[in-house]
Amino acid sequence: MASISGRTSLTMADVVLLSGISTSTVSRLWSDHLWLDKIAGSTLQSLVAVIPDLAGYVARRSRTRVLEGALRQCREAGLEISKPVLGKFARQPNSGIHLATVLSAAAGVMRQDQRSAHAWLTRSWGAAPDIALDALFTIGPDALLINQDQFLSQATRMVESESCTSDNSLYGTVGSGMLVHKLTKIDRTSMVIAGDAPQRRSAFLYRSSIIGAILASGDVDVSSSYSACVKVSPLLQRNELWSIASYSSDLAQSTDFSIPSTTTLSDTVSIILHDLEDMNEAYVHYLVTSAIPAVLAHDNGFGTAKSRLAQTVKCRLDDGIEDRGVRAACVALITAIS
Repeated sequence: MASISGRTSLTMADVVLLSGISTSTVSRLWSDHLWLDKIAGSTLQSLVAVIPDLAGYVARRSRTRVLEGALRQCREAGLEISKPVLGKFARQPNSGIHLATVLSAAAGVMRQDQRSAHAWLTRSWGAAPDIALDALFTIGPDALLINQDQFLSQATRMVESESCTSDNSLYGTVGSGMLVHKLTKIDRTSMVIAGDAPQRRSAFLYRSSIIGAILASGDVDVSSSYSACVKVSPLLQRNELWSIASYSSDLAQSTDFSIPSTTTLSDTVSIILHDLEDMNEAYVHYLVTSAIPAVLAHDNGFGTAKSRLAQTVKCRLDDGIEDRGVRAACVALITAIS
């Protein structure tokens, strides 16, 4: 604790006087480098109130411990982590907790522990942690895992072993769907086909594989097939809205996959507008035929950005879209909302 206080030139006597903590307690902690493991909660609160940056130090140290625990799990599971890539992610703001989460998920996959893997993967569902999760499945110099082939083989094995399950739980559904999505994105597993009577789980897995295929191949036919299914399936429509709203953190994950009518979709709208500008044509087709109609059905004003939506789609058309079907879908959406 002396090193923390020393940054502001506080002496032990200063800390005792300002915090009201007994001299014996402060003296016991002062030169102990493991003091944070031994301090009582009320004492820590008193110290935080008088020592500048102590709260930040405690938060950083807590995140470091969580990450160290996840790295230990990975070593025990046989995963080798790229130190340069790990360091790059660790230096990014607020990335430590996401790294720890996805590494814990990877360790669960390697152990073929479905319950653990699904739980950690579900915690990785969202725009913020997705960059760290992608690193597990990235091939090349930016790959987080050195022995990635072993991990991908185990991930494929887990998906195959889950193919016949009917687990509609939150963790089982979202965790499985995320594996399917990431593997489909790199062609490590076959796409999931929409069933004649899909359940919540199969609907989520179907969408997950579709988005992975669209991102990987840019195949407009894949998006066209999906949008045709969504139009005739209330379950797929509901799943589409739940997926994009929970991914953007506008909607908290719940075990019943509910979508309150009062849910606002401001972050969802921002992500969609950004993706309309930057993603491939097949993904634009998915947005204008599936995602955006789902949002408009929930909120016909598209937040407060309906006019901006029309303008963004027009700009994408002006920039040039080669596929005739995608152009037609964009024009149809502009006509519908204008």
